[in-house]
Amino acid sequence: MMDGAATVQRIRTADGVAIAVHRLGDRSGIPVILAPGTFSNWSFWLGTRGTGFAREVAARGFEAWVVDFRGHGESQRPAPGQRWIFDDWGRLDLPAVIGAVTAEGRRPLLVGHSAGGASVLAALAGTPGLELDVRAAAILATPLPWLQRWRWFGAWAMRLASRRMDTFPARLLGLGPEDELSGVMEQWMEWNIRGRWTGRDGTDYGEAFAALTLPLLFVAGTGDSRFAPPAACRGLYDLVGSKDKLFVEAGTDTGFSRDYGHVALVVSRDARREIWPLLTDWLLAHANRA
Repeated sequence: MMDGAATVQRIRTADGVAIAVHRLGDRSGIPVILAPGTFSNWSFWLGTRGTGFAREVAARGFEAWVVDFRGHGESQRPAPGQRWIFDDWGRLDLPAVIGAVTAEGRRPLLVGHSAGGASVLAALAGTPGLELDVRAAAILATPLPWLQRWRWFGAWAMRLASRRMDTFPARLLGLGPEDELSGVMEQWMEWNIRGRWTGRDGTDYGEAFAALTLPLLFVAGTGDSRFAPPAACRGLYDLVGSKDKLFVEAGTDTGFSRDYGHVALVVSRDARREIWPLLTDWLLAHANRA
């Protein structure tokens, strides 16, 4: 594992929000931008006890760029009455981070977990020309919203609750270390209910995904029945048009030691032994994409 603390860089988005990026590893290495999901922050990738996938990335010769999306970790928080939505992560935050990488004359690889994976795809499909600045992307435990199991009553209830509160109480519910922005939750549930993934500017992401051509790796956990069931991840994979794409389901029936759950797919001892090498080997194989 890579020892040492990450350095924090502040990056301004197009709408003026300060995003924190935690950088670790050789500054001459190929950057790997790591995006966490909802209810989370930098700690998902860097760990809190010196162990995290970002450190493995750095140990394999890359430079890890761990993103705190707006409203999370060390990034800027919303002002009273300010309502940020899910689109802001993919259409403002990630393009700003990718732009900071390309400003250094480099092209990154992208890795996103859960909603972080959805943000990666939204950024690539919804931002003209951005795909050309990226080598490849790995999408982990990211479902097609309307194929999740809580589409009906659960989605309606969460959307209603999100409209009535400033933040969704994820910590109280034991879902993660960060309460979630209510606008993020509301927009995701809207997609879930309507069965259509539409951006604030009218972009139909489902259609836009079909135009993607860069190499893509999708990984789902067999035991992830709550947040990203394999069938919901496969549904998203099927929408993507790239001819260079791979779907992996991590479970005992496919040769893994366990049926991986949503978080354990990245954060577990078994993941360190089985999933991390799979991911880093794939990143290395696509590191020199022209």
